[in-house]
Amino acid sequence: MVRLPSFEQVRDDPVLYAHASRVFHQETNPGNARALVQAHGDRDVWLNPPPIPLTTQELDRVYELPFSRRPHSRYGDARMPAWEMIRCSVNIMRGCFGGCTFCSITEHEGRIIQSRSEASILREVEDIRDRTPGFTGTISDLGGPSANMWRMACRDRRIEAACRKLSCVYPDICRNLEVDHEPLIQLYRAARAIPRIKRVLIASGLRYDLAVRSPAYVRELVTHHVGGYLKIAPEHTEEGPLSMMMKPGIGTFDRFKAMFERFSREARKEQYLIPYFISGHPGTTDRDMLNLALWLKRNGFRLDQVQSFLPTPLAIASAMYHSERNPLRRVTRTSPRLPVVRGQRQRRLQKAFLRYHDPENWPLLRQALKDMGRADLIGNGKRHLVPSFQPAGTGGAPEGRRKPRGSPETSRARRPAPGRGRRRG
Repeated sequence: MVRLPSFEQVRDDPVLYAHASRVFHQETNPGNARALVQAHGDRDVWLNPPPIPLTTQELDRVYELPFSRRPHSRYGDARMPAWEMIRCSVNIMRGCFGGCTFCSITEHEGRIIQSRSEASILREVEDIRDRTPGFTGTISDLGGPSANMWRMACRDRRIEAACRKLSCVYPDICRNLEVDHEPLIQLYRAARAIPRIKRVLIASGLRYDLAVRSPAYVRELVTHHVGGYLKIAPEHTEEGPLSMMMKPGIGTFDRFKAMFERFSREARKEQYLIPYFISGHPGTTDRDMLNLALWLKRNGFRLDQVQSFLPTPLAIASAMYHSERNPLRRVTRTSPRLPVVRGQRQRRLQKAFLRYHDPENWPLLRQALKDMGRADLIGNGKRHLVPSFQPAGTGGAPEGRRKPRGSPETSRARRPAPGRGRRRG
């Protein structure tokens, strides 16, 4: 077993807190994890190693138990948006080997992928078709923690049992990881072929650094399984924040985007990517967010849905937020401090950079650009990030104030912004 610093020590010392988080995450592989012990006052808390992952047969038995496929009766006729979202979806796997530091899925489900059999998945599709009231013929998702990790695993069980890496795909895809999308392509085709199934959509988050390894998979996905929009999560463009998130560089996103657009054209479909980005993640500076905003403008993205970082239990990024240290590396008293966004004004500013097109954010952005020595980005031309004028009734401007006429930015601001982050041609 491994003894962690005591509760009282990690409560009072951010450096020991970060160290304890690092040790905890190094003991998450069931093949080699040791028990963890932590003193709480005059008692010890014992944490068992993670359980051995379920086999495909065991996972099939779990998912094929006689579930009612309905909300609990205590909810009566109440409308439940979360239930509506998942009632026609199928979970095909558990676990995630991505290791994103802001996510705690791996702490809940493990880093080893546990996959259901194709036969079990198809039986559930048929069960939804036959038992779901009001079923329209559309399966809303075949996925799980990730859309495209089904049946992916380490090429050698002995290597897997000895590994202590936190991610199989960062900083690069591990050479021992078998990245084969062909079984998933065959599953998609089999699901589409089931009688009275009109459409099968993929709504789970796509791991695009894996997808670009298989143009055939991207073609299959784009041609048959995108309902107009596809969620994808580059999270940032700058190397500093991406290294703290353990996410791939933006160049990989560009490669996937090129594939997505090419295959959409070939299928003669108008489809859009919905990119998700995070503001306020530990390790992110205001200048990082400015560079991200400039990238968004260059690429024609106007985001609707954005995320402002909040700490979640057990996630490595939460330890970064609290301790201002990086548990991805050995933590010492001399470890450099991370920039951490805490104050409400800075959190609002970093989020405002993601929505640079929203007039409500322009006063805050103008002041920030001046403070950063980038007042050259304030103006009414295409090369500017925010205009110099303020539309009446927005951002604290009085109702009677008028916008200057004839400005291209003025006319564009009157149009309704494209929905949900779609790319403008």
